[in-house]
Amino acid sequence: MDEHFAKIRTQMSSKLPNQQMHATTLLAVEETLKEQGAEITPTAYFATLMSLLDQQKDDPEVEDMRAAILNLLAIVFPNVPVSVLRSQYTATLSVFTTILALQPPPTAPSLRSLITCMEHLLTAQDTATWSHTTTLKALQTLLILSLDSRPKPRKRAQEAVRNIVTRPPLMMLVHPGMKVVVQTTLQVLKESGNGVVSAAGSKDKDNATQMILQTLQLIRMVGKAWPVEQFLPLCDILLHLPKLNNPYLTSSAFQVFESLLSTKESPDAPSVVRQGETQGAVETMDQIASRLEKITQVMSAVLELKPNTNDATLMPLWLDVVRAGFVESARLQGIMKAAGHGAQIPQESTVPIVQLFKVIFPNLDSANPVSVHNSTVDCLKQIISHCITDELIDIAVQEMKKNRGQSADGKKKKSVIETISTIIKGGFDIRFQSSWLGILDILKTLFERLNHAANPLLVSFLPIIDELRFTPAFTQKAHLDVVLSTAISTVGPRIFLDTLPLNIDNPEERKRGRAWLLPLLKSSVTNTELDYFSETLIPLADRLNQKAQECTENGMMKKVYETLIGQVWSLVSGFCDLPVDMERAFTKELAERFSNVLYSVPDLRPVICQALTSVVVRNQAIVASEESDEVLERKYLMNKEEAANNIALLQQYARPYLMVFFNIFQATLPQFRGYLLEVMRMYLSISTPKDLQETFSAVLAQLNTALTTVQPPVQQGDAPPVSHNLMDLADIMVPYVDGPSMFNLYQTVVSLFANDADAALQKKAYKIVNSMAETETGRAVLKSNLEELMRNILDTTAAATATAKRARLSLIGQVILLLEPTDLYFIPSILSEVVVATKEVNEKTRDVAYALLVAMGHKMKAGGVISTERVGDMEGAPTEAQASISEYFTMVTAGLAGTTPHMVSAAITSLSRLLFEFHTDLEPSMVSEMIGTMHLFVNSSNREIVKSALGFIKVTTVSLEVEVVRPHLKEIVGGMIRWSHEHKGHFKVKVRHILERLVRRFGYDDVVEFVPEADKKLLINIKKRRERAKRNKKNGSSGMDMDGDEEEEDAEENSSKKSNKPLYMQTTFGSAYEDALYGSESDLSDDDEEGDHEGSGNKAAQKKSNKKKQGADAWIKEDGDTPLDFLDRTVVSRVTASHPSTQTARKIKDLASGFKTSSDGKLVIDESSDSDNAEEAEEIDQETMELDQAENNYLESLKSVDGFTRGQGGKIKFNKTNKRGVLGKDEDTEMEQAGGPGPIRSKGGRDQRTTKVLGQEFKAKKAGGDVKKKGRVDPYAYVPLTSLRKGAKEGLSLTNRSKAEKRKQGKPGRRS
Repeated sequence: MDEHFAKIRTQMSSKLPNQQMHATTLLAVEETLKEQGAEITPTAYFATLMSLLDQQKDDPEVEDMRAAILNLLAIVFPNVPVSVLRSQYTATLSVFTTILALQPPPTAPSLRSLITCMEHLLTAQDTATWSHTTTLKALQTLLILSLDSRPKPRKRAQEAVRNIVTRPPLMMLVHPGMKVVVQTTLQVLKESGNGVVSAAGSKDKDNATQMILQTLQLIRMVGKAWPVEQFLPLCDILLHLPKLNNPYLTSSAFQVFESLLSTKESPDAPSVVRQGETQGAVETMDQIASRLEKITQVMSAVLELKPNTNDATLMPLWLDVVRAGFVESARLQGIMKAAGHGAQIPQESTVPIVQLFKVIFPNLDSANPVSVHNSTVDCLKQIISHCITDELIDIAVQEMKKNRGQSADGKKKKSVIETISTIIKGGFDIRFQSSWLGILDILKTLFERLNHAANPLLVSFLPIIDELRFTPAFTQKAHLDVVLSTAISTVGPRIFLDTLPLNIDNPEERKRGRAWLLPLLKSSVTNTELDYFSETLIPLADRLNQKAQECTENGMMKKVYETLIGQVWSLVSGFCDLPVDMERAFTKELAERFSNVLYSVPDLRPVICQALTSVVVRNQAIVASEESDEVLERKYLMNKEEAANNIALLQQYARPYLMVFFNIFQATLPQFRGYLLEVMRMYLSISTPKDLQETFSAVLAQLNTALTTVQPPVQQGDAPPVSHNLMDLADIMVPYVDGPSMFNLYQTVVSLFANDADAALQKKAYKIVNSMAETETGRAVLKSNLEELMRNILDTTAAATATAKRARLSLIGQVILLLEPTDLYFIPSILSEVVVATKEVNEKTRDVAYALLVAMGHKMKAGGVISTERVGDMEGAPTEAQASISEYFTMVTAGLAGTTPHMVSAAITSLSRLLFEFHTDLEPSMVSEMIGTMHLFVNSSNREIVKSALGFIKVTTVSLEVEVVRPHLKEIVGGMIRWSHEHKGHFKVKVRHILERLVRRFGYDDVVEFVPEADKKLLINIKKRRERAKRNKKNGSSGMDMDGDEEEEDAEENSSKKSNKPLYMQTTFGSAYEDALYGSESDLSDDDEEGDHEGSGNKAAQKKSNKKKQGADAWIKEDGDTPLDFLDRTVVSRVTASHPSTQTARKIKDLASGFKTSSDGKLVIDESSDSDNAEEAEEIDQETMELDQAENNYLESLKSVDGFTRGQGGKIKFNKTNKRGVLGKDEDTEMEQAGGPGPIRSKGGRDQRTTKVLGQEFKAKKAGGDVKKKGRVDPYAYVPLTSLRKGAKEGLSLTNRSKAEKRKQGKPGRRS
């Protein structure tokens, strides 16, 4: 409402009278409310506008004002409380009725607004109000308007009626007004239908037809609320409409049928329970049975109204009605059967699937339109999916088994599924050829619905599909492969391959090979017999392996056999995906064969491990399933008990397999161990406690032995040492071992904290202890040995390697979480190490250090006791201090007195992070003292310290309140400004960004007074750019938030969000802090720098974003009016990425934009220029030239004769190209042809002599001489000595003259 009113208020100056009237009326109403001192609420608007409308309700000359009031009311009504609408119902309805009775009637816009108001008014009424005649008459008025001749009011009225009747009052299933809707619509349909039949002229007939179409549209919209008892009367009328031979009426009737017969609720919705809450379960079942009976009667009549199969309009609509009706019938029958009322289902209500297929399937004839084909396929697929019940499938399987035992002459009874299968087989006749893809889709749906019952019901389709697959004329092989994949997953690979054998190991026999089936089998085999793989496919792989060994040469056939072997073995994961014969097929011999393959064939290890993992995961999923055993049996041919037995069977092989996995693990490089980690964790999870204990004891014993054995150094690319592998295995087993085993492992790995000779081993030791802390058993072990662990960590501080730093910090974080309030002495003891870690080179280590700082801060904030006696290297008498966040800051502040700049910088950075996190918990005096201390470090001469101090100031500027920072504003600005001229380390950029934020928070005037006069141009530049950015934003050319208020709010919002992970696990130390310290460096536009010395980076980013916006746009240059020949090969050279017409225009525009223009369009050149802009432009040019020169020097080092590059591992690789080639391919080299001026292209493969033109970089673009450029050498010929020594040989010229010109002038004679 507020948004609409805000838009209306801006229309006071509109040129449209109706918009001016709306705005004037709204402002008048609001002014009245303000004068009365009333609160502006929807109720106040409602009362004022209704009072105003009541005064104008019967005056026909104020239609414009009445329209404005109604429009405003239509906006207000949805926001008025229901209690107000009910209390003011009578008076409001009286006003609306009076307006509707006016002559002339209201205009269409007024009528639409009035309908909206009546809709909300009637929807808000209760059951008692709907029992009044006036309310029903109001609804009848809307019904009359829903048949209005004007389209927009009619549509709005129909929507209003739909919204009213689909929202019945509380505790009612059917809306009371639905009775009026039914009576009115049925009466209109009968009268209009009779009018069509008895119409004397075409005009009367058309009017009656139009009335029927509008009524059908209304019924279609309210079809979901149509009462069940009025279903048959409506259907009788709808069934007579097609007999009027009007295609529009027939089409609309079918659409209404579909709306009435479609599913009211999804099958999963608890419809019976919901309705039973008000009327009881028996009554609900009666309603369902009654609706089912009526749908059955209607559908029998609908089947008799089948249109012509060639009718592309009516036939799809008829098929939609058939689909919706029978699917709804099947759904209702399913509800009754599930509730135990299947006996009440009438026999005639059974869906006639065979009849439907016989009637509908011929529509797929090639002579019919494509739309009919598509609708037929969709209809049959829905019938198969919803109407074929489990009972029909069971009956079909039993009938087929009986028929197999009978003789061929005996009379066989066909089931429903066999009959429709026969019909579908007939669809592969030539007359259905254009519909074969749709028929294949129907067949795929049938395979999916029958699932495992497809064997034996649908096996006969496999030879048909196979024959079609080998037909050269059929090109849609992908559709066949989809059907075959579905058949494999339902029929099973045994029956499938018995019907369509692979024939890949007998190439000499003239049989059809089907090696192309192997990829389909890999993606489709599931929930089948594992025994078939062990009995058939493994011997097949062995035979193929034998043939590969017989190939003496490493030729094509050997490669083919090896590929086939890999494809056959790749099927094992599908056969192990919930096998139905696990107890019988997974024998000791098969388990040993898998072990042998794991050892002998490294390429098959991932496949075997995936299979062994899948067989555990799927059985565990069945055991944990919430479905009943009956449902699981039908879906997977397995129940929960069988799945549990399968897991028990695998437990017997768990320990042997773990030994195999461990051995392979040690022989595999770390980067290829992913699949081994997964399968080992899976078999550790199902192992018995006894097996786990024995396995872990063996691993731990080997680990202790390996740690005491001197191992030779490992070369790069070799397998890791045994001790490293065993440490990894121990880490994997940590979540599954018991307490005593965990303690033994703890004692072993803690001793490795001091082993700085092997950094990788030390890192693994920390990781294992971290893994212990993530389990309940491990936390108990660590807590019982916490004192020893803390002492061990403190003693090994000096021995901690850089590689293990992150894991060590993570362990410290785990210890912090386990600390008791009396053990907080550990925090000051370890604090210095954590503070220094914030300056680590590794980014992830820094992130963990920041998170650990915050975690320790929260621990100190929670309170406790710090005993200085237990803190190492603590001077003075032992005392006990109370833990608090202020005490914690005091500890960190002590690092500011460090002896090295690195330590001081780390302490400042740590304080920045902690201040951002805990600034609301500190006393203002302490915050003020820290800010004052930072002024000293800002004035330091050490760049590392100053950089951290600037970061601290930026954090204070962003996070702290204005009142806290304002007293220090003079010192902050004065300390920073001295670094605004320093380019190294981006100090100038940082200072400018902080100044921008200060200007944003405190205002330009408050900041500029503390800036020295010599540096005020920087503030002036910031102010100009901010003002320009605001202008651009106001004009719509820039969408950035230049004021930064929203950004600060976002930063505060992000700072309030906490991660669900423990603090020591947060690898990123807070996006809000990152945004405050690093993000949003400059929010101002870089379109016109005006002295912005660091704008190059932003310009590059802007260019990049512009390129993204432009996408892949390209233009073609044209020469005059000459047509462009696209067959010419040189046309590619005319393609350009920038608009040709704007390239020259842009240059002219840029040149002219620097001057003002007079009123007559002449340029006005002002000789006096802005000194600030001149100085800033000069400084920009200086920086640009320095960057260009640095870039040229870098490229020259890569391309020159003596240049080099660094390859993998940092090895230096010198350029191998000869000097002639390097000199001849310089970008600035022009090739001159002897006897003729101008550059030419080299043609053919001949080696043409080229001359390197020196001084090209000094050549003027629009003149004939050379130019001097600031910051570069003077335009003299600086010739490299290497090139000068071989100048004659290389063709190097110092005069820019060709050899032909030299010959003409003559050569000096040789000395004798």
